[in-house]
Amino acid sequence: MKNNTASVWPVCTALLLLLSHFLPWAQHKTAALTLHGHDLATFTNFTPGAGVFLNEWFYLPLWATALMLALWATIHVAAWVWRGAIGLLALGIASLGLPTYPEVLSAYRAAGVDGVDYRLQFYVTLLTMALIVGLLLRGPRLSLRGRQFGVAALPLVAAVPLVGYLVIRPFIAALYNDQIGIGAGWWGTLLAVLLAGWQLWRWRGGFGRSFN
Repeated sequence: MKNNTASVWPVCTALLLLLSHFLPWAQHKTAALTLHGHDLATFTNFTPGAGVFLNEWFYLPLWATALMLALWATIHVAAWVWRGAIGLLALGIASLGLPTYPEVLSAYRAAGVDGVDYRLQFYVTLLTMALIVGLLLRGPRLSLRGRQFGVAALPLVAAVPLVGYLVIRPFIAALYNDQIGIGAGWWGTLLAVLLAGWQLWRWRGGFGRSFN
């Protein structure tokens, strides 16, 4: 590992995405009405008008973080024990995208007991977990540059829920009949996206040299 900075920054970005997901996004003066990113993924199902933005998009930071860690492990972790440990962590993070109990029991075939269809969320989470296992087992045989690009670019998908929150924010404010701010979680996610974009800009045309 020739460039310690290049190997550490994706882990920092992944941790920032994960932390920001569970920090406040919809900031309200009343703590009980403040929502973090994970809350928004469920709350949009029951907010009039918020259906214009799919709630599943709010899980993108989780799925991206999990895939980033798996890809990063295939590049920088040689020992199978440690690669497996990181893989288990990645699987745990990805599994947070599954519907909660008891909805998860029937999510594969129909709407849950609350009338919400969780199938897309359920299957995308399972697909992400399958990709993690596949990357850990077969990843080292894949193109190094492709894996490096994946690690660098995955945080950019978190830009989708950033925009999504701005879209549904007026509907949450209307539901509360009060103003809703932009919390630290939203800003932390934005920072992770900007860092990823900056790194891609720096490394354009030279991924192999930049990551090793």
